[in-house]
Amino acid sequence: MTNYFWLVWYRARSSAGPKHWSLFMTYDTDEQAIGTIYQAEGNGWGNGQFTTSIIRGVQLKGQRGAQSYESRLYLGEIHDGFTGMMKEYCDAATDLINEHNAERVVGDSNCHDWCLVVIKSLEDARCLPPGTHAKACMCPRGR
Repeated sequence: MTNYFWLVWYRARSSAGPKHWSLFMTYDTDEQAIGTIYQAEGNGWGNGQFTTSIIRGVQLKGQRGAQSYESRLYLGEIHDGFTGMMKEYCDAATDLINEHNAERVVGDSNCHDWCLVVIKSLEDARCLPPGTHAKACMCPRGR
């Protein structure tokens, strides 16, 4: 079965804050589709360290706590046989972001960088079409 893979962004929590980015996989292209969300979540200490969050059975569009869905970018199709590898790709991105932030004491990499690392890794593995990473880099990050 084919899965549709999206980069999704949510409104910033404050007017000065960045938008939140996540990755979303669905069996349908409808904005009301149910699927799996992949994202980097802060560890709660404000030190730029993240954990991988994977939540199944959530709706693409709608309220997500204080952040609301804003829009999405279609990245490509990923076949069922590969979806089991997503956790490894996400965990590898989390490790890279955490190592980068630990070297700088203050974290300067965030959920945007995490999503872009996952997307680039999937593009390099030929799971996403060439140019997908470049399109994702153009998505809104600020207010």
